[in-house]
Amino acid sequence: MTINREAMKALPIQGYLDYKGIDYTTEHNRLRLVDHDSCIINTDKNVFFWNSKQLSGDLGDFISAYEDVTPKEAWVRWSDYKNYYDNQDEQAQDKYKQKSATNNYQFNWKRWRTSQSTNNTENYLVNERGFDKTFVQRLTASDFIKQGKPRQDRQTKEWQKPAVLFPWHDEKGEVVGLDQQGTEIDYEKYGKRGTQKKVAAGSDSNYGYNFHTGNGADQLLVFESPIDALSYAQQHFPELAHENATFLSLSGTDHQKVLSQLDRMNQLNGHLPNKLVLATDNDLAGFKAADQFSVLQFEGMENIRQVPTKGKDWNDQLKANDPGIKTMTMKESHKRLEALETFSNQAKQPSNKSMQVKDEKQVVNAKPGRLAREQRRTDRKSKSREKNEEIIKDALQRVKNYQNDPKEVQNYLDFVAQGQNYSPRNTMLIYGQRQDATIVKGYKQFAEQGIQVNKGEQGMKIYGAPKNLQSIITPDGKQVYWRDATAEQRQQAKTGDLEMRSIKHYPIQTVFDIKQTNASLDDLPKLLPNRPVNLSTDQSDEQLQTVYDTLKEYATEQQHVKVIDQDKGAMKFLADHKPMTSNGIAKGATVINRKDPEDRSIVLRPDLPVTDRIATLAHEMGHTALHQQSDANTSTAEKELQAEMTSYVVLKNIGVEPGDISEKYMSDWTKSLEKVADMKDRNPNLMADVTKASTSITNYLSDRLSDGQTITNERRAAPNIQPTAVQMATNQAIQDQAQEETRGRTR
Repeated sequence: MTINREAMKALPIQGYLDYKGIDYTTEHNRLRLVDHDSCIINTDKNVFFWNSKQLSGDLGDFISAYEDVTPKEAWVRWSDYKNYYDNQDEQAQDKYKQKSATNNYQFNWKRWRTSQSTNNTENYLVNERGFDKTFVQRLTASDFIKQGKPRQDRQTKEWQKPAVLFPWHDEKGEVVGLDQQGTEIDYEKYGKRGTQKKVAAGSDSNYGYNFHTGNGADQLLVFESPIDALSYAQQHFPELAHENATFLSLSGTDHQKVLSQLDRMNQLNGHLPNKLVLATDNDLAGFKAADQFSVLQFEGMENIRQVPTKGKDWNDQLKANDPGIKTMTMKESHKRLEALETFSNQAKQPSNKSMQVKDEKQVVNAKPGRLAREQRRTDRKSKSREKNEEIIKDALQRVKNYQNDPKEVQNYLDFVAQGQNYSPRNTMLIYGQRQDATIVKGYKQFAEQGIQVNKGEQGMKIYGAPKNLQSIITPDGKQVYWRDATAEQRQQAKTGDLEMRSIKHYPIQTVFDIKQTNASLDDLPKLLPNRPVNLSTDQSDEQLQTVYDTLKEYATEQQHVKVIDQDKGAMKFLADHKPMTSNGIAKGATVINRKDPEDRSIVLRPDLPVTDRIATLAHEMGHTALHQQSDANTSTAEKELQAEMTSYVVLKNIGVEPGDISEKYMSDWTKSLEKVADMKDRNPNLMADVTKASTSITNYLSDRLSDGQTITNERRAAPNIQPTAVQMATNQAIQDQAQEETRGRTR
């Protein structure tokens, strides 16, 4: 009998989960196992990915991995399921057919039907929510609020009043999503909230309902809903009108939106806001959402918690006509959270000594001893997390302190120039814990290369890739993590009676340096990243020109800046608009059109040799990345210092070794650091900003160059590392190990 393997592979993994009674949650076109939340099934491709175990494959591979059986036994179970599936009727099988059109739906504001009338919106917001009528009229006139069309309920067929629409605007003013606030009040159908409340399908999850006063650059205020944000704004508008504040609604408690907004503000304004105000609800879910930022603090930005003094949320406060605000530190907020959690756990605790835990399949007794062990495990995890967070905090503070010493600055920038394959924040964390690090990987990553971490080694703590933690939204709007949910809540979530959401959590991971392993020199070539070009050994015209052209491409494609380097009028322009230097006319300048700030150019002298063109272009690209808009809190001296540091990292990355250029940079840094040392409002993110800007540029070079040659699509598919490059990298690594005082250069 011939085995039809294609038919076996086509069997739906989701169907097998239902067949075996394996619990899972649904996230668009993905399923996530409840008991192993790092195991994800892509229903479009009918494959699974088990991230924590680094496993993936088809249904057969899944059975082998999940049920821990041999491939032979997995095949038997796979075949049994095929017999079961083939005997199902067509309707039962249709349940698992792909619905790619639904899964890939993209939000399109133009397709939304809105009403010219705003009467229903005004009546609801004024009469039910307590807003001032004039305030609402201003919002509708400026399109910050729209009124939808009446719609027919699919179940009851009754016509419902039009919803209030809260459009989400991106930085270009385009609508990329929206909140829908129902105005039909029905407590029996919608629970304690009384109305339907949801996010439009396909909305860009990086955004939320937002608006700002002034230029919005100095504060970011975070709320759980548009109604809360507007309630707060109405009550405190007189004082906020004179401040630069951005309001953001999470449409729940998804803190990832805050991180995305902070990143946009940093790019738009050239700096993070001075203050992050977590104004989520005054309940357990609100404090949990705010607590995410007890760890994720950034230099120069103060995180504070604000809650209303009346009611659960800011709309309760508005309706009570009480403008009171209770402000607390994040530490105080965390203590309040612990108290709320203790109270909540006590409320859930059964009166009898053994707890009956029920689900669809079994009834088990949870003995007091087992509960105590689970509590001890939870306590150990909590203490471990607190200890790791303290390590991370200390490491970031050390890097911050380095920026006052030119020599320490140079050491740190040499480290950044190595091109570690980590985010700017993790790069700072690694250096803050181990300055001599060269090749950094996780325990499993080293093991995959046949390399063992030495016993007893103390690893470095960094942030790992975010994980989605499943939660259930209760009828009163509270968020309950899946692990804390009752069996009844889980069942309601499966049937769709309760909303499911996921929040991003950044786990703390441990990494090690190559010197903490048993790696030999023979292992180094396969570990060392490819240096894009090494100008210390090859300064041919062709090499230099390729590097310059790639930098120019980055400026044009990534920064959207025109590079003018062959204009004969550039000399006169620079002479007229830039101060003379000790070497005469300035080598270059960044020019911004006052009428159109998006129209930016980098002007370079046409007579520069290619080496100077590379250095000058890198310097101006630093300005473009860090100082796109005028920032009164950043002095000219600081801006020049950051641009010089960015240029230094780029040059070191492509192989310009210490010498005259190093002495020049050290001299410039010393003078600049002396100028900014006593400034009251000096930029606390000076080093972090440089790290982010320079890493972006060097990563671009690495992605497109290999030994000075542009990487084509064919070479990307089949990279060919030249023996000379391997030998060069190996020799460099030998020098690094022989001289501990030398910073490791792995590119």
